[in-house]
Amino acid sequence: MHRALRNCALLLCLSALLTACERSSPEAMLDNYSERVARVLEESIDNRLDSAPAITLLPPRRQRLLPLTDLRQGLIEVLALRHCNLLGLIAQRNSSLGKVMLPSKQLVYEMRLLSQVRDCRAQLAQSVNAHTDKATDAQLIQQLDSIYSLKARELPAVLWNAIYASREMESNFSIGDPPLPLSLNENQSDGSEAALLSLQTLAELQTLIATPNWQLPTGLDQLEQHYQTLEANRFGSQWLKSVWLLSQTLELTAQALDRREQRRPICPQQRPTPRARILLNVFNKYYAGEVQPYMARVDRSGQRWKTLHQQLLSSLPATAAMRDYQWRTFADTNPDSLWQTYVRARDHHIRSWQTTLRHCNLMPSR
Repeated sequence: MHRALRNCALLLCLSALLTACERSSPEAMLDNYSERVARVLEESIDNRLDSAPAITLLPPRRQRLLPLTDLRQGLIEVLALRHCNLLGLIAQRNSSLGKVMLPSKQLVYEMRLLSQVRDCRAQLAQSVNAHTDKATDAQLIQQLDSIYSLKARELPAVLWNAIYASREMESNFSIGDPPLPLSLNENQSDGSEAALLSLQTLAELQTLIATPNWQLPTGLDQLEQHYQTLEANRFGSQWLKSVWLLSQTLELTAQALDRREQRRPICPQQRPTPRARILLNVFNKYYAGEVQPYMARVDRSGQRWKTLHQQLLSSLPATAAMRDYQWRTFADTNPDSLWQTYVRARDHHIRSWQTTLRHCNLMPSR
């Protein structure tokens, strides 16, 4: 008997823990909010936050990858320039590992190569008068100029591939990750700041290579750590899911408020009713107290994430497939983009609440 009671108590505790865990998810919080509004309004809200999110899929890698000119053979033709220390880089690129470099590794290689070719060209120009075979020196300078010109022209494409053809960035556009977690205490982090700093570092490389006579950044050897941060945090994927969840909840709740006003206003005489006061309590406790803080955090961090991607997509030679993806996901000028759908739902939700509370003479005084 005692064992049965202990087992029953254990099951109840487990059930309570599971319920608490469920309640701590953004989906549960948003569902709870919309269900409470629906109950007071006597209107149905079919949120379906567990359905597949309507988020545009990232194009496959082949549609994100830009072709690059392979000049390994061309560089071998200048092997005579041993004093320029190009042989080590050439050997690295021609090794078995060099031929299958990750996009991030290729970016580091190409930046180092460009820097050394530029330095080598300057050295030759200074010493050309000291050599007896001036014709050979001039030919070598011409070869280096040709290589540098092509490599410099293709460096934005190399950087593009290093960012948008990487596995780590692909993870940040997945639609399979959970949303950003709910509010955190001071000892917790949702990874957004670390991911944003890593993306900022990649965006700074775009600014750097657009500057004439740029110099190799001091942290180039640590670039791989930023990719590891992006892979570990996957902030972008979580943010996309959060934006979709919020868009769904806010728009459907706004529609329910509108329907109730059209069908039978909560306050037909524009004076507070008992039902209106219950609705105001839902607004204060569950929207202002739970939904709005979460929405503010998603909005704040997402604006930075979106801005950095828009900078990269507008400054680098994006593929056609990625420009279309950007249009469908981030674009401020596309009314049907994921971002603008969220903005429209957010604004509609605010207007609908204002209309209902104003008709009930319950608008908060400033």
